[in-house]
Amino acid sequence: MNIHYLDSKEHIIKNITDYHDQYDKVFIISQKSILSYQPFIKQLGPNIYFCDENEQCKSIIQYEKIISYLHDNKCNKNSIIIGIGGGTVTDFCGYIASTYMRGIDHVFIPTTLLAMADAAIGGKTALNYKGIRNLLGTYKNPKEIIISTDFISTLSQKNIRNGCAEIIKYALIMDSNLFENIEENIANIFPNPDINIITPIIKRCINHKMDIVNQDQYDQNIRNILNFGHTLGHALESYYDFKMSHGEAVLYGMRVASHLSKKANHLNYNDYQRIIKLIEIFKLPKLENFDSDQIMSYINSDKKNIGNELNYILLKNIGTAVIEKNYNKDLIKEGLKIL
Repeated sequence: MNIHYLDSKEHIIKNITDYHDQYDKVFIISQKSILSYQPFIKQLGPNIYFCDENEQCKSIIQYEKIISYLHDNKCNKNSIIIGIGGGTVTDFCGYIASTYMRGIDHVFIPTTLLAMADAAIGGKTALNYKGIRNLLGTYKNPKEIIISTDFISTLSQKNIRNGCAEIIKYALIMDSNLFENIEENIANIFPNPDINIITPIIKRCINHKMDIVNQDQYDQNIRNILNFGHTLGHALESYYDFKMSHGEAVLYGMRVASHLSKKANHLNYNDYQRIIKLIEIFKLPKLENFDSDQIMSYINSDKKNIGNELNYILLKNIGTAVIEKNYNKDLIKEGLKIL
């Protein structure tokens, strides 16, 4: 898998033009909301498919529609799919590319901070099913990932917050120096990222993820640590019918996991306070009147819940994660009270 960093949309257009020369057909998958602020997509060829917005994109209904579209437009083993968008588009596009005709080439052009720093990297693909996030999925690495931080200036504050959640995750589980960097530069990262500051941070997160994926492609061991904040985060997304964004949900999830890390005497009080202070910058609203039993039922459907035993990720300190096997889920339910 190649990762290319390009400084402009013009270079992206040239790259995709080259794919038209190399492949029988080029199919673009994106969303209309992306087209509204990235009109260059119209220049990429005639075969453009727009899936539904947000997590609704990753449904069985959308999957059936795109498979019909590809078949009707004579997509074949010598075709390529290019996903342009955020994490929902890259998850969806990867799943299609891994299953259509038992697998065809695909490329990602991530347009959000979250997708650049995390979602487009690592080869996981996904669909949601029965309200459960990423219940269906495969592993397939894209042929290429084309990253242009030129897109970041088009993002909303909400999208920047989503990306910051994943960046903070990498700092907490793997890189205390990155955490210090974020603390010192947060005013230049959120809500309006300075490209000169955010670009090396994105590259650092990508390097961390690739290091983990190269050790554990299929999520059997150390790759589990990338789920810090995500067990509860995914449950909250499902509980709120995907109206809560992924980044917001992960921030809530990391808050609870950090709290539980402190209670378990893994994380010292000073480190805990630093984490909470950073999370509070994003001004998440307090969650009220939620059904904790329903949230826990979603946690029981989590992929890390095997034989009713849950692998849950805690922090030993800032920069070091620990996988807690057969974690007591009652502690998570108790931890929900801090939200």
